[in-house]
Amino acid sequence: MITALRGFRDIWGEDWEVFEEIISTFKNRLRDFNVVWIETPILEPLELFVRSVGEFTDIVQKQMFSFRDRGNREVALRPEGTAGVVRAFVENRLSYPIRLAYFGPMFRAERPQKGRYRQFYQLGVEFIGFSGPYADAEGIISAYLPLKDLGLKVKVFVNTLGGEEAKVKYSEKLRDYLMDLDFLCEDCIRRRERNPLRVLDCKVCSPKLSPPDILEMVPKNERDNFDKTIRILEKYGVPVERDPKLVRGLDYYTGLVFEIKAEEIDAAQNTILAGGRYDNLIYQLGGENIPAFGWAAGIDRISLIYKPSQKPKDLYFVVRTSDEYFEEAFEVLMILRNSDKRADMVFEEGKSLKAQMRRANKLGARWVVFVGEEEVKRGVVKVRDMETGEEFITTLKN
Repeated sequence: MITALRGFRDIWGEDWEVFEEIISTFKNRLRDFNVVWIETPILEPLELFVRSVGEFTDIVQKQMFSFRDRGNREVALRPEGTAGVVRAFVENRLSYPIRLAYFGPMFRAERPQKGRYRQFYQLGVEFIGFSGPYADAEGIISAYLPLKDLGLKVKVFVNTLGGEEAKVKYSEKLRDYLMDLDFLCEDCIRRRERNPLRVLDCKVCSPKLSPPDILEMVPKNERDNFDKTIRILEKYGVPVERDPKLVRGLDYYTGLVFEIKAEEIDAAQNTILAGGRYDNLIYQLGGENIPAFGWAAGIDRISLIYKPSQKPKDLYFVVRTSDEYFEEAFEVLMILRNSDKRADMVFEEGKSLKAQMRRANKLGARWVVFVGEEEVKRGVVKVRDMETGEEFITTLKN
């Protein structure tokens, strides 16, 4: 038997129903924000992610599925959505301002665990051509409201990197602070030289750190914008708190960054949505100097805690007393489906009534619809409520 690769999985049945309801909830809410949907390739040039995500990030260094294709080109399965959407925006010369929304699979060679897979699914939005505290607040609100619609208990954590200049200054100060520490893991010893901000993102080392506050490096106008964004969020009912260690794991972020965490997941896995401002990325990838903000939601993690608000529609199962009434049974099946009923029947010939009833029970049918000689003569069907055992006669019409 051939099995799925480690870290990859099949999603079907009730799990897929949960996925679909989460995605539909996001899509319904995002309509209110005037988004435009976009689909980008799963396979992209490797250079796209090295230049955008960052050469010394864990994603590029350790997690990407990259290889040479048949044309000897260096390519990679997309590890995140923003870079591909920005590449598409620049390449297709899309007009702006524009809000580009996407959904699809991403790929990272991480250690698989509950809620973390090597093929995982993200839904996100890139707000291209928008800037200022109200734009940042709108982006976070657009992320928070779908989670609220799903009934999830979440909290928004925010921080600011203060723009490229402040980010560089803070990186130098943070590097000096980290040089004197002897408890850093091997990865963070490497990170403190090349990319010290990543140490703050380490689940092992970060809780032990008392680093300098990046707000000391942030210009006053950026601090004012950050404070104003928080006030706007609070005004509109978003539960928000500043996390001074929050930096995110991608190099393209500048300015405000945020994470939304769920209360019902263990701390190591409780970030279910995250994003921030990346005002330099479009220019770095060959476009104009256009400000932008984006976020992505982890559908796999959200599915761990989401409880569907609606039960699946009751199943009607059509049974026939003999194959002589197969045609009439199929007609009843189609009448039910055309009436927006979830309906099924046994299609194999020669199945006894008892065998058909076993199938109905196995599928959890609420209603069994009988088609036999008496029903056909009278132009009716007999319906049994499988929960109560009660039966009644009714007429079905096309």
